[in-house]
Amino acid sequence: MVAIKRKGIRIKELENYGSSHHPAYTINVELDIDVSESSDTLHRLFSQSGLISRETIPFDVVSDFRGSADDKPFYSAVIMHEGITKEYRVEARDTGGSTKAGIKYEPVVYPEELRLMHPAEFAQLGIEVRDWELHNYKYYFLHFISSKRYESFNILVNRVGALTVIRLNLVESGLEEKKAPCPWYLKRLSVFDGFNMEEEVKKEIDAGYRMQDTG
Repeated sequence: MVAIKRKGIRIKELENYGSSHHPAYTINVELDIDVSESSDTLHRLFSQSGLISRETIPFDVVSDFRGSADDKPFYSAVIMHEGITKEYRVEARDTGGSTKAGIKYEPVVYPEELRLMHPAEFAQLGIEVRDWELHNYKYYFLHFISSKRYESFNILVNRVGALTVIRLNLVESGLEEKKAPCPWYLKRLSVFDGFNMEEEVKKEIDAGYRMQDTG
């Protein structure tokens, strides 16, 4: 388990866009975590936990799933491969489609010579990972109404001096209750000693909502 040097949780948005009888919450949470372990060590741990996997960094065509709402890649990193520093990216190329059948995205890997090497396998391949980031934006079109439910996850990991700085942003819309967004991702972030991320986020959401109610 990884010891945390400093952490912070902020609720950026907690709004009910539905009604009191049929709530539809959008919850946006930011987390900052500083640790001593290297970016490469964290990358290995998150590969073991499933956060870095073919589910989050696809190598096959996917529907209604891209890197981010503002078109960031699924994944990018500065890596050391065969003694050479390289920039590695998995981008999402829009190949068309429709809201009914699904909008298709083809993962494209750069550089070309590494296109068969998935980030989850970097440790076994002897590839060192330095600064890296992962972006997932999944959306689900709701039939008969002009809106969609979405889930957004972003993590940036950078070495700054003696610490590795982790920046997380999680957003989920269309929630029927006030709860931690993106629980699938939160479970796969559970590599930190004494820090249950899902529980801590829920506490902040509850506290923020009470403050909102009392003005």
